[in-house]
Amino acid sequence: MARDQTGFSAHGGIRDVPRGAVPLNRVNPKPVPAPERRSHVGILLLVLVLLVGGIVSQNLQTIGSYISKPVRIVQMENSLQRVDEGDVRAILAAHLDAGYFGVDVRAIKAQLEANPWIEQATIIRMWPDTLSVAISEEVAIARWRESSLLNQYGESFEPNSLEHDMGLPRLNGPSGTERRVMEQYQLFSQMLLSTGQRIRELEFNERGSWSLVLNNDVQMTLGSNDVLERMQRFVTLYDRYLFNEFSLIETVDLRYNHGISIRKKPAMPDGVALK
Repeated sequence: MARDQTGFSAHGGIRDVPRGAVPLNRVNPKPVPAPERRSHVGILLLVLVLLVGGIVSQNLQTIGSYISKPVRIVQMENSLQRVDEGDVRAILAAHLDAGYFGVDVRAIKAQLEANPWIEQATIIRMWPDTLSVAISEEVAIARWRESSLLNQYGESFEPNSLEHDMGLPRLNGPSGTERRVMEQYQLFSQMLLSTGQRIRELEFNERGSWSLVLNNDVQMTLGSNDVLERMQRFVTLYDRYLFNEFSLIETVDLRYNHGISIRKKPAMPDGVALK
């Protein structure tokens, strides 16, 4: 038998409570509010700001002297080969009086990199009064046209003078072909290593044809097609047949599918001596 459920009435008596019923007079307890800490955090921040402000105000003159303190030391991180150090120091001197924090490192970098021999300049402040200067110089691999040079990336730059670079090979080609001509020069030079011959001039013309002059004045024409295969054919023939008489050759024409055309230097007239 199921047990009856009973409850107390409002007047203190016992009354029946239906199964599953919930008393209407039940009240949920109210949540206890968490202690407010925001006010304490705000007070701590205010105290901290006042403390820092007091320290700054007490040492304002000292801090100001550091901020306006001029740069006294310029530290050159590497030696210079092609860049005039006097030019570098003149550019730096124009900015140093601005103070440690006032030095415009971007302006210094831009002015230094305007020098054609400077590939990249890195300027770093070093506390409290030092400026670190690192300069990467261009590396000239070849001359380009009449007045420019090419670096190892095939990029052209134009120095004030080529006086010290006239011994570099001279490359020539249409505008915008600098990288292509440089890469072709490197490939041809590598292929000629076994012969001991070096390229003195390399020409890439508007028609897409390649020609070159070797260090012993031999002129070579490769044309525009299959130039690597043609160069390899020359290397093979040189190693087998030409090396003994190469000094007598004036021109080599490689614009053939299965051979080369060679013209020897004209015979020297009697009585002419070469020094």
